[in-house]
Order: sequence, then structure tokens, then C-alpha cells
Amino acid sequence: MSSKEKFVSSRIIPAPRQIECVSGEMFKLTDGCPITVISPMAEAELSAVLYDTCNAYWKIKPAFSFQAGGDGGVEDGYRLQVKAENCEVVASDLNGIRNAFKTMRQLAESERGVLKSTCWLLPPVVIEDEPALAFRGIHLCWFPETPVWEIEKNIRLAAYYKFNYAVIESWGMIRLESHPEFCWDEFAVDKAEMARLVKLAASLGLTLIPQLNLFGHATSSRCGTGKHMLLNRHPEYAPLFEPDGWTWCITNPCARQYLTELAIELHDLFDKPPFFHIGCDEAYNAGSCSICRENYPEKLKAHLLYFHSLFAERRTRVMMWHDMLLNWDDPRWNGYTVCGHSENGLGELYKELPKDVVICDWQYGYPEKDGKEPDWPTSYFFKQAGFDVLVCPWLERRGVKSLGELAKREKLFGMLETTWNWYRGSHRMDTLFVVSANAVWHPNWAPENDVVYREYLNRHLREIDCDMDAKKYIQFGSVQYQINPTPYQD
Repeated sequence: MSSKEKFVSSRIIPAPRQIECVSGEMFKLTDGCPITVISPMAEAELSAVLYDTCNAYWKIKPAFSFQAGGDGGVEDGYRLQVKAENCEVVASDLNGIRNAFKTMRQLAESERGVLKSTCWLLPPVVIEDEPALAFRGIHLCWFPETPVWEIEKNIRLAAYYKFNYAVIESWGMIRLESHPEFCWDEFAVDKAEMARLVKLAASLGLTLIPQLNLFGHATSSRCGTGKHMLLNRHPEYAPLFEPDGWTWCITNPCARQYLTELAIELHDLFDKPPFFHIGCDEAYNAGSCSICRENYPEKLKAHLLYFHSLFAERRTRVMMWHDMLLNWDDPRWNGYTVCGHSENGLGELYKELPKDVVICDWQYGYPEKDGKEPDWPTSYFFKQAGFDVLVCPWLERRGVKSLGELAKREKLFGMLETTWNWYRGSHRMDTLFVVSANAVWHPNWAPENDVVYREYLNRHLREIDCDMDAKKYIQFGSVQYQINPTPYQD
């Protein structure tokens, strides 16, 4: 790759599959600039969307030419050719066209040699691009400490980096009509605000998937904080949980009804997406109450099958974390994340789950052996058992890349990058968004040693700040404060 191609392609996150810098002058993005869009879609379907996009990105109104074609392309893929006199986009679907324009925005330079820019410039290039994985997801937690504008910013960034799904795990942040007590009163947002985010994400090519923990993590709070979203203020609801409050009491019919009402309302609020995440990780002390204690695997199976059936009637697939389905004392999983144990008898439960359950295999380390890349046996195990598998890394950069390569090589269902509580700061976002976006789009990508991609991330955050019309100091960049006024719990 030439020096020119290196610095041009480094602007694009995720990196395109193929890019060629060609000779010629820059293309000016100004009112009336000619942009040709070739796709099977009708002009009426595209015109308003693309005019709005160009106004948001560059404050321009191009002269569009719409032509029929582009059939047979890979879903979400595109071809972009930029010349001095014309810009041409070819794609088979709307998201492919959207992705081409996201690439154009990242490629563009402001006008050179002036005090204030009056236009943007595109370098002459030919790009052939398509995703490696069909399911490109990111998991976003919405904490009481996460303002609405911050969750929106992360949603926008995920869409900008060509993810097509984002799981939203609300930790007591959405007030639902069926159970208005099931939230933190002083932080909760109303349904209209959540509906706005769902609609916004869809307009950017991103489908939001709700998560409701139906097994462990019933506190809707981090275990190290000692907080319990429901019981701290409503201790009368204690029968819905195991004695310690961490896990739902799955044998209590009132708990099932309570969760059913929450799940249905949440699914409707998210506009009935094709997936619903039911959590089910780290269910500590499960089966510890006097009623749950006996024959717990059968009771959990009935619990999971009930919710599987509930969502199947809605033509929706459930997603669940993998860890409680495997035993930590099984030597096959040494070095890998599993949270079940032989005493609770859940190690055979996977055999009785419907095969359309999507298994989310979260592995946050990089357990190399003798200097060799990890084997990732848990993902192989669930694939061989007949499940669709999402690999789910976190902050370990080598693990993110390796799992992306695994998902592509083994034709797994895709990837769901997790972010949890360590999502702030450009150095962390560089892994959570930049590295993972490349892992799902182009996992063979290798970063250039002399390019600091974090600075392109920072530019993209500024663009999103502009899209959101941000005004306050705490809204800009990747952190609210440069020097943290209050140390957060790690």
C-alpha cells in the first residue's frame, strides 16, 4: 500500500475490503455536485433519505442521478468511485448505500489553505467493500450514570462504524407502564424517549435489540455496588427473587407474570425487532430458595422454554449468554469463561433448548497456550451442538480480532462486542468501537504502525457531536470530564 493509500484508507472505520487511490483532482462536495446512485431501489425510496444525509453530513444539496442496477451485491456492501467530475455509488440495498455515504464522510477533507472551510473534498478513489459478518452487533449498557445524550452518542457511533445491531441493556432506565416501579425514579426516561432512539437508530441503519435479564443479574445493578433497582425501594417484592436478590425466583408464577409483562412491553417499545436478549449470565446462588432447590434444571428448562415460546409467537429469536450452560469444573473449558458448576446440574440443559436460540459466547481474555492463538472451544462446542453462535469479546484487543477471524472462518452467526461500564475514554473506545468494527467488517485488517487511529475516532466523535447539536462541555469527546471529579468504581 502506498503512503497516499495508507493515510486515505486509515480515515475509514472500519477499513474497506479494497481501496485504490487513483490520479486526478479532488471531488468537491458542494451544492449541485453530481452524485450517481445505482441500485435496484426506486428514486422515490432514496431521494429524501439521501438529501437529508447530505444536508446532515456536509450542509449541501447535490444533483443526484438515480439509475437501476446493483442487483446481486452482498447485503450492506457497496462500490464507491470518486473522480474529480463525479461520484458514483453502487449498492443492492439501502444500508449498502448508507454505508457508502458513511465512508464518504470519513474520507472527506475540509477545504485546504483557508481560514474557514466552505466545502468538503473527496480524494479520487475506487472502493469495493462488503462486511465479513452478517450480524455485526455491539452491546450497550444504559446505567443511571449514563445520560440520554451519551447513550444516543454511542448508538450513533455504532451506526457510523457500520454495526447493524445494538443490544440495549437498561439498568433501570426505562419506565414501563406495566410496572412503573421497575426503574430508578430519579433517572428513568419515558417510553417516548426510548421510541425516539429506536427510530433514530433505524434511520441510521441500526436495529436496537432490548435486553431484559430473566435469570441472573436480577438486581439491574452491578454486583459490586450492593444496589438493587427494585428491592432498595420496594422490599415487598422480595418473593420475586431468590433469597439474596441476585437471581429471579423462576418457580414463582408471579415472577413469571411480572417478567412477561415487562418483556412484551419492552419488545413492543423497540418496534418488535427480530431478536430479544434474555441475559441469563452469572446466575449466582440459583436454586437456593426452599421451593427452587429440588430438580432445578427442569425448572429452569421450563422457565426458558416458556419465554422462548412467548417470543416465537412474536416471530422473534431469543439470545442468551452461554456461561451458565457449561461447568467451570469441566477441564475442556480451562482458561475460558464459564460460570456453571456440576452441583447445580445445568451442564446438560443445552441439549433441551431449541436450536434457534442464539448463544452469546462471552470470552473476555486471550488464553493463548504455548504462544499459540486461543482455540475458543466454547464457540465450537455450541456450533457443533446446532446453535447459532455470536462471539462476544470485550477490551482484550487480540481477543477481539481473533474472535472476528474465528467467526468469519467458521461461519458463525456473527459478533456482539460488549462495552459494560468501561466505555468512556478514547483509549477504551478505540478497542470497543474501532477494533471491533474492523473485526466484524474486515477481520484480516492489520493497523498501520505509524497511524494513531484514536485521532480519527476523535474526529468522528466531533462529527457526531455536530449531528446532535451538542452545546455543553461534558457532551463533547469521549469523556464527560478531562479530570474525573468523582472516582468511579472500576
